[in-house]
Amino acid sequence: MKLIKTLFFALCLLTIGKLQAQDIHWTSYNMSPLTMNPALTGSYEGTFRIGGIYRDQYRSVVSNAYSTPSAFVDAPILMIGKRNWIGVGAVLFQDVAGTAKLTTSSFQLSGAFHLAMDKKSQNVLTLGAQWGQVTRKIGDFQNLTFEDGILTGAPSQEIQRFNSGGGGGGGAGQNEPQTDYTDLSVGLLFKSKMSKTSSMELGVSARHLINPEYNFISTNNNSRNPDRRLGNRIIAHTRFDFELTDKWSIAPTAYFTNLSPASQFQIQGWAGYKLTPEEGEPIKLNFGLGYRAADAGQVLLGVDYKDFRATAAYDVTLSSLNAVNNYQGGFEIAVWYIAKIFKKPEIKPAILCPHL
Repeated sequence: MKLIKTLFFALCLLTIGKLQAQDIHWTSYNMSPLTMNPALTGSYEGTFRIGGIYRDQYRSVVSNAYSTPSAFVDAPILMIGKRNWIGVGAVLFQDVAGTAKLTTSSFQLSGAFHLAMDKKSQNVLTLGAQWGQVTRKIGDFQNLTFEDGILTGAPSQEIQRFNSGGGGGGGAGQNEPQTDYTDLSVGLLFKSKMSKTSSMELGVSARHLINPEYNFISTNNNSRNPDRRLGNRIIAHTRFDFELTDKWSIAPTAYFTNLSPASQFQIQGWAGYKLTPEEGEPIKLNFGLGYRAADAGQVLLGVDYKDFRATAAYDVTLSSLNAVNNYQGGFEIAVWYIAKIFKKPEIKPAILCPHL
């Protein structure tokens, strides 16, 4: 029975989850800014920002199906003129999928130029870029079963091929096929402070611009074969923030991504309520609901305290996959901290000389 559920699960992933198998994605996409758009690098008020996010999904069906931790740090480091600035940052992630432990790891650097479009910096246009290395490997290749092995009952020819040194970057006799490639992304961002109580953000990024080869098996003419190369991925995102009262606020957000042949659209609605204790700093509680088209509903929770922000998200599977995972989708936790280090002003002492 478990085998049948696993096979059905794999079929569902092939039909509705192609994007997940090729690239990481998040429910709490706004909590992982550098994997969404490099133009978000240094796009905040503060000295530096550090954060992390972790996603786990499909564990109720397949052991170690998808497990993805990621961490980032960024900072606005240099003013250009009176209102423009440059931000730099770094992001790393590791995605582990399936019983064969298909692992994708990456470390990437990003930079962004923020151009203030008015004297009060109410509208800012940003151009960002990101570059880094990606490593893909199969950690437990012996757990894979290929079609020839199913039909013959003998060890798969693909396993023999990899073990004899015929696959990717792993040498002869190695059991961990591996490939490495360089990745390049760019992004554009527009942020506007529409009023004292409202703001908006609109961005788009293009990832995998150099169409890196990511397959494990190499041939002499694969550079001309698009099936062996990672296609361009487009990400578009928007966010609006409205303060309704001194205590209540709302933040509708939307996210779209396309990595041919798959597309994904998410929409979320956040509400915030500010608790103001008699003593101490105010605490803002955030909660909301979201929807990933043709896939899952989302339950969203979060809290803001001083310069800390933390969120948790849970996906409730609404697609045909719920027949095997009992509506148990992915779970995420994320946190970030914005440090604000201000230089103390140097005040020259003044000597008063009263008139006699």
